[in-house]
Amino acid sequence: MNPNRMNRARLVRLCCISGLIGSVLFLTGDMLFYGSWSSGADFHAYREMADRPAAELVIGGALGPVAALFSAFGMGIFFLTLELGGRKLAAASAVLLAVMMLIGGSYHAVFTCFGFASKVAEPATRGTLLAQVGSLRDTISYPMYVSGLAGTALVYLPALWKKTRFPRWLLIFLPTTLSMAGDAFRRFFEMIPAPFGGVIRGGWINGSFLLFFAIATCVFWRIGWDAEASPAWRGKETA
Repeated sequence: MNPNRMNRARLVRLCCISGLIGSVLFLTGDMLFYGSWSSGADFHAYREMADRPAAELVIGGALGPVAALFSAFGMGIFFLTLELGGRKLAAASAVLLAVMMLIGGSYHAVFTCFGFASKVAEPATRGTLLAQVGSLRDTISYPMYVSGLAGTALVYLPALWKKTRFPRWLLIFLPTTLSMAGDAFRRFFEMIPAPFGGVIRGGWINGSFLLFFAIATCVFWRIGWDAEASPAWRGKETA
């Protein structure tokens, strides 16, 4: 393997590992917020957070910005694997998805405030605080969703229609797509019994990112990085 291909292979692996670390940190934060061994039907995020120690809520929120840095770097995998389909298009998709993750760090941290508000005993005050925090969360979410949807669309375009190193079947596991499917799966999640229902409902979004990067690591770890790589890639290549 020549030095350029070796360096690219190492960079791809680094992106995969970085994405894995970020996903684990985000998911750990979710579990600190409202991880529960309840059934899906009995899971209620605010109720779970109301019973969490303040230290767990703080740590859970503080993990968000750190996780976002790792995850944002991990999005470089889209540039490296889609580059053959158009360098500018690949760069735009990676940047947009990285922006989504960086904003997502703030979005994640806001849930600490939800936890504190959930602890307020007086119903009217608690409802007001939850609504105010919800307004902050929604405002942060708008640019996150816009960048995420745009970046996802730019991943699908070259992956489906051009020759890239990104296997088309892996599009099924795009974390942004799986995350958005969460609402469609809501009734199914509610049918999942204890002890997995609460964990899946509470960790679905960041669990989707963890699943994607775990699969991507397996797929890209030994991929051939020659210039003539095809969408199906040629399989394992010896150094």
